[in-house]
Amino acid sequence: MERRDWLRASVAAMGAGVAATSAWSQVKPPEESEAERKARSMGMLEGQEAAGADAREIHAYSMGIQAFEWGFPLIYFGNLMWQWTLNPKSVQRYLNAWITTRHFVATSFYQDGGSFNTDTVYTGAFLDLRREPVVLSPVDPQGHYFSVQISDLYTNSPAYISKRSGGPMWGHFLLVPPGWTGEIPAGRFDRVIRCEQKWMFALVRLRIDQDDEKEIAWAKARFAATRITPLSDFLAGREFVASDRNVLDVSKLIGNPLRPFVILNHMLAENPPAAPEKAFLEGFKTVGIGPGLDLRANSPEVNRGLARAARDGIRVLRSHVERPWARSVNGWNYFPRNIGQPYTDDYLMRAAWQSLWGIVAHPPRECTYLWATADQNGQRLSSQGKYELFMTKAQFPKVEAFWSITMYQDFNLVINEINRWAIRENTRGLKFGADGSLRVYVQAERPSDDKLSNWLPAPKAGNFNLTMRNYMPSQEIIEQRYDPPLLMRVA
Repeated sequence: MERRDWLRASVAAMGAGVAATSAWSQVKPPEESEAERKARSMGMLEGQEAAGADAREIHAYSMGIQAFEWGFPLIYFGNLMWQWTLNPKSVQRYLNAWITTRHFVATSFYQDGGSFNTDTVYTGAFLDLRREPVVLSPVDPQGHYFSVQISDLYTNSPAYISKRSGGPMWGHFLLVPPGWTGEIPAGRFDRVIRCEQKWMFALVRLRIDQDDEKEIAWAKARFAATRITPLSDFLAGREFVASDRNVLDVSKLIGNPLRPFVILNHMLAENPPAAPEKAFLEGFKTVGIGPGLDLRANSPEVNRGLARAARDGIRVLRSHVERPWARSVNGWNYFPRNIGQPYTDDYLMRAAWQSLWGIVAHPPRECTYLWATADQNGQRLSSQGKYELFMTKAQFPKVEAFWSITMYQDFNLVINEINRWAIRENTRGLKFGADGSLRVYVQAERPSDDKLSNWLPAPKAGNFNLTMRNYMPSQEIIEQRYDPPLLMRVA
């Protein structure tokens, strides 16, 4: 399978199996029970015949959709752990080791989703705290924009290392798992971070000029010097060499129509939900969803309902990504106000925006996002249109760090002939008006040479969207009072 096909395949696999295996495909209609016959005679099941489903299947479908939405971050991370650890066509990195894309800088060669930006380079790691605490040791970013987001696999981020978050930005940070009662030596750590899960995900973002080979080499050296060390090795002064790739092999589930729920059951066993969320499991267990449960113990009717939920779940989440969640202005939609916060009970937002859209997301104080899908007439942005984005100097976002506007299709950077995926204030060769204004040409067709420097290429076919990122934004942007410029369809 080509890498650019992976997202399509993995999303399809998360949503449904390609063909059910015999162990999972008992789909013969059950005989109607006496209770169902009575209910039908009373009109209680009116309309069920057309659906071809009985009450057990309908209940399983309903519970399955809820479980898919609530548990999607675990399903997605379960797939990513395999993708980045075991997939022979991927980078294959160990647990407790840093992961970067094959090309290091984010480009359209990477088509695995996640809405990666081209403002920063990334490195991430799955941190295994099951045996003991882990020490995370980032190094001095030497004045570059820099952050380390520490998240659990539900996308809750209990800790941030950045200028905006305050405190030290580099040094030795100790991540302590729940229930650990060992002694923490005084004075050895710049910060102690108490985690509520034994699996965590760390994501480092570092801003460089991605067209400058010297800066790329410098960033690689920064990442190479950033250490992940189990506490016992750190205290003993031993160099730690990661060697563990023991994760769920989701490739063995291809063809299983219940694949996302098999993954969810596995992930729940190692990532128990927070206390307020455990009530969900009482309902889910009625259809075999829960830590360590075996879906093969379900009746054929229940698994038929779950298979339909697995098929439809990803489409439900995608539809929620498309709808406005917060303030809408000039065709742009602010992201939800509660995005990226340490904990949320908005589970649909957590699944759609923090997981499906971007794996994890900055909180608004660190980076505020706006998302554009329509022109001045409310029409969907499409490869068939030509658009202009005109910004007066006064309309430039007020930020402490920088801003950018990035082109996406299906949560991926768009393949184009000039390898340009974003426009930002420091884009090389960008032409500004005499009054400091900026005009950006957004279209699939190559413009005339005088406009080429300000061209943001759209895909050759299909719809697309734009995302504006404002790093270390002003209070005006955080509070969603900033009005971004209108995206005009001109042809």
